[in-house]
Amino acid sequence: MPKVSLTPTTTLFPVAVALVTCGEGENANILTINRIASCNAEPPMISISIRPSRASHDLIDQSGEFVVNLPWGDMEIATDFVGTTSVTGVNKWRETGLTPLPAAVVQPPLLGQCPVNIECQTRHTVRLPSHSLFVAQVVALHADDAVLNERGEIDIALAGMGMAYRAAAVRERPVDNFRPEELRRQANLWRDNLATPQKQ
Repeated sequence: MPKVSLTPTTTLFPVAVALVTCGEGENANILTINRIASCNAEPPMISISIRPSRASHDLIDQSGEFVVNLPWGDMEIATDFVGTTSVTGVNKWRETGLTPLPAAVVQPPLLGQCPVNIECQTRHTVRLPSHSLFVAQVVALHADDAVLNERGEIDIALAGMGMAYRAAAVRERPVDNFRPEELRRQANLWRDNLATPQKQ
């Protein structure tokens, strides 16, 4: 089958979507990322890439700590909202109703609504042309009992397969009919529905 030459992009699939928490106390922030990878086994390490222009970049750069929170597949509205708004103009916690919980080792909070929470401490930082790459060691791991298999391991099938970016080319924000105010309205509806019984 003939091949078509395309403009080079960071094309991968599937691409995981995660919510990263950073900072502490009233300065804690939530960032949506899809530039994330497992990069070492012993010790376990994760890498994430963030643009220096994002508020979360400096929080992580200065503290060397963050939490990777893996969302349920039906948390798309909340992940899109916190990923496309700035902490300088929006209270992401109030708008989404996401719940910060104390971490075991690091200062940034866990997200209570996410079934998997991975506490990380930065070990290496690489300055790339558009992003900073933070390579971090996993120092604590938490999971809802509902996503553990009979061996006590996290099972992505039980987690609803998590969330994956829908486009192969990794982008910075949703591109299909992106309307910030409509997204805020939907995020508020999602927040208001949090009182409804959740997954058991």
